[in-house]
Amino acid sequence: RTLIPRYPYLYRHSLLSENSSYEHQQMIQQIQVHRQRKFELDLSRYAAHQWRRAEVARISMEAAQKIQSPIGNPTLLSDRELVTSLRQFAGKVEGNSTYQDMAKRFISHTYSTTTFHSFKDDLYEYLVPNCFSSSYARQQFSNKLYRQLQDTIPHNNGELFDEFLLLRTCSQVLNFLVIDSPQKPNHFVFVDLIGNIGPIFTVGLLLKVVLLCRKVKPYLEKRISILFNHYESSAQDQVLWLVKVLENLNIALTANFGRVDLSFVN
Repeated sequence: RTLIPRYPYLYRHSLLSENSSYEHQQMIQQIQVHRQRKFELDLSRYAAHQWRRAEVARISMEAAQKIQSPIGNPTLLSDRELVTSLRQFAGKVEGNSTYQDMAKRFISHTYSTTTFHSFKDDLYEYLVPNCFSSSYARQQFSNKLYRQLQDTIPHNNGELFDEFLLLRTCSQVLNFLVIDSPQKPNHFVFVDLIGNIGPIFTVGLLLKVVLLCRKVKPYLEKRISILFNHYESSAQDQVLWLVKVLENLNIALTANFGRVDLSFVN
């Protein structure tokens, strides 16, 4: 639990319960806002420094080495991992598109879709991009995801697609990708994804879902908190894969839902 302060998105679900007093809820919310704002500012300053240094290095490596960083790496990732994560979640990932661009394009197309069944077919194509080069992503995971979507509310397949079906589908996809509940803490798909495509692409999948339906963002945070609580007694070095997911998710949510503009990483 010493890691919890690093991840404001866990506060609501890990530090509060149904029995928490109103005063306690308010206090946790204030701490959450403060910690989130601090992380956003630290990340923005760090990123701006790294990109400025990279620009100077194109002219003079010696001059770039003399530039002092105003702030250290605000994550548990290495500098290289952090820069890669920033480029992934704030930059362009597929052609000239950011994650937000892809979500907006999908949504504008989806509302011309006639049936829920057609929407699920389109959602499958949206979630499994061509950039997945591993055989696991192309075959095993793709097949599992396709079956999951086909089995999602099948009795509504012939109905017109609407917001309610979007919410239900995205919630069930997150259950499938991460973890269902404390009572059913199976997360084989999640662990397989991380082991085969890595934490960045795994978090990218989660981000794709949340950008389609922002109402499920708290639901995703709840799934992650269940996973976090499941491993809370484990030593940090035994769950480095989870730490990398938590860090990358923090960056992804900050870049796409935070108040700072990180678009300069493009």
